[in-house]
Amino acid sequence: MSNLIAELTRCESDTALLLNKGAASRLANWRRYEHNENELVAFIQRVIRGEQRIHGWELERKGGRSLERIVIDCGSPPFTEEDIQIAKGTLGI
Repeated sequence: MSNLIAELTRCESDTALLLNKGAASRLANWRRYEHNENELVAFIQRVIRGEQRIHGWELERKGGRSLERIVIDCGSPPFTEEDIQIAKGTLGI
């Protein structure tokens, strides 16, 4: 789980740097779940299905680390095949 936390930290930082602080602030809610892997994965699953999916695509385009890329790289488990397909769809791959 420490790798997932490191990845989320980078994603949050890249979001603030490459997109905007408001989006990074919303993403920072992942920290509420950092001590429970199941809840952390559920948070990520909710976000990649949310209205702000364009942020993942924008981060990827600008060279940042997106939640979608984290899902793809981490794979199954902890994420589902559906999660991975949603992530790939958002990134256009």
